[in-house]
Amino acid sequence: MDMHKRIEELLGKHSNVADNISRKEMIREVVERKEAVVSANGALACWTPPESTGRSPKDTYIVRDEQSGPNIDWDSPNNIPMEPETFDMIFEDALAALSKVQKLYVTDRVVGADSAWAMPVKTVTDFAASALFTDNMFRPVPQDVSRSVFAERPFTLLALLYHRLEPEKYKDRLRVLTVNRQTFSIAVAMDFHRRVGIVYGSAYGGSVKKMIFTVMNYILPGEGLLPLHCSANEGPDGDSALLLGLSGTGKTTLSADPRRALLGDDEHGWSENGIANFEAGCYAKLINLNPDKEPEIYRACFH
Repeated sequence: MDMHKRIEELLGKHSNVADNISRKEMIREVVERKEAVVSANGALACWTPPESTGRSPKDTYIVRDEQSGPNIDWDSPNNIPMEPETFDMIFEDALAALSKVQKLYVTDRVVGADSAWAMPVKTVTDFAASALFTDNMFRPVPQDVSRSVFAERPFTLLALLYHRLEPEKYKDRLRVLTVNRQTFSIAVAMDFHRRVGIVYGSAYGGSVKKMIFTVMNYILPGEGLLPLHCSANEGPDGDSALLLGLSGTGKTTLSADPRRALLGDDEHGWSENGIANFEAGCYAKLINLNPDKEPEIYRACFH
């Protein structure tokens, strides 16, 4: 099954596709559709259901097939395998759901500031805020993207944040809730070989971002590059500092040193050319944001 071709057919047949519209138009759509509100300081403020206030690690799956299977440590508790047939079912449900929505949004971006290994990412969603998130989080396509080792291997992401899978249909295929023994209706699944990811039912924006980070974790080492969960900044003489740590351990705070140039606060690639941010900026936590400890981020949000 050529999934990329099927997605292009979906976009060709749909009567209302907002294809790479301007950032200004995206923001207008988000506000008019009441997907977010404009806060007093001018920033957009979104909300999510209780089950989507963070990532869903127990509902995040990787397709296990002949190509990618031997390269993954399946004994790790966070590498949850999914059969290709189950992914195919979710893919068909995603296409069916997206074909019925009033409007689709498409963004074409890249992940990776170094165009030698920037990975093209196409996102298709029915939620304007998701399109805006990818436009903000991922990077513009560089003019020389054709030189990227991934130029002919783009990744496509289908984001259906507020749709749900049918529990009965996926019995014995997805996680079973301990509370009521029902099959959960959320799945964040990725197929490395076919280069397609699906966020189905998780309304947390980080599910979109972290899926792509997972993809980069898989594909970069094969090209001789090291993916790192770290923040990075640069001194006046061009020296780079990398600050590694889990989420919430202070990477963003430490990297936002006003005396050094910020490269990024979360995800980077290390190649022979140096350090390059995956993203187009920061992914800072706003809870208890301190203007003294994180002045640049505070000013960006509350100026």
